Amino acid sequence: MTTEDTWSVSEIQKAQLEDPDIRPILEKKLKLADRPSREEIAQESPATKRYWTLWDSLYLKDGVLYRKWESDDGRSCRWQLILPKSRIQAVLQETHDSASGGHFGVMKTLRRTREQYYWDRLHASDVVYRVQRSRNASQKLFTLIC
Repeated sequence: MTTEDTWSVSEIQKAQLEDPDIRPILEKKLKLADRPSREEIAQESPATKRYWTLWDSLYLKDGVLYRKWESDDGRSCRWQLILPKSRIQAVLQETHDSASGGHFGVMKTLRRTREQYYWDRLHASDVVYRVQRSRNASQKLFTLIC
């Protein structure tokens, strides 16, 4: 079970609508509007503008915004939840800690995160911070036990 599975559709949509970078795009998609013009989006945040550039690969599923990612050869595609900032740390923690009991390193955590989620400027540095926090906590626990 993933973190996404524990959130209801209404919780995810609410979090997306509360995210100032995602909200303008989601609202337009919910209204079945055509892609806004560059002028219409000009006053939005840089992150919203980057989501706007993805307009043709953004889709609604049950009122929640997803990005459809397709491989270059067209043989595989996956749906990535457009993740609000408020949910990033929970997803990184769940992905890093994994249900199988292991703690993944930076690159494996990043790969697994990208399989299911998308957010503006998703970089390895997001994952490095999470992995380092986990390692620091593990070291403190080891010191306390010994």
